[in-house]
Amino acid sequence: MRWRCGVGLAADHACCGAHANHVCYSASMRAGRTKTTSFSLDKATLKNLKALAARRHAGNVSALLAEIAKREAKFTAAEAFFEKYGVPPLDEQDIDRIEAEWRGPVPVKKTKRRAA
Repeated sequence: MRWRCGVGLAADHACCGAHANHVCYSASMRAGRTKTTSFSLDKATLKNLKALAARRHAGNVSALLAEIAKREAKFTAAEAFFEKYGVPPLDEQDIDRIEAEWRGPVPVKKTKRRAA
């Protein structure tokens, strides 16, 4: 295990607050099967990403990102297919219509009546 500053664990660098400004990182990865990367997100996006990972991948953000990357690759392939065969892209009105169809009819709110 290493600290973000690059100092390996030693007696004087144990989790004792010596590196209070750094994040302690420990993870087990399958050697050669994964690559580590870093990116920046705002707090709200990170919170939403972690919540989605919790619901779909038992909290595994890497698995969620891999799923998203696979889905995007499929979208890219579909776009190339549509372009190859001259299928025009959807305009905003088409997208709105499709999304409204997915959501279904908007339920009518019932007004509450006061008992007499």
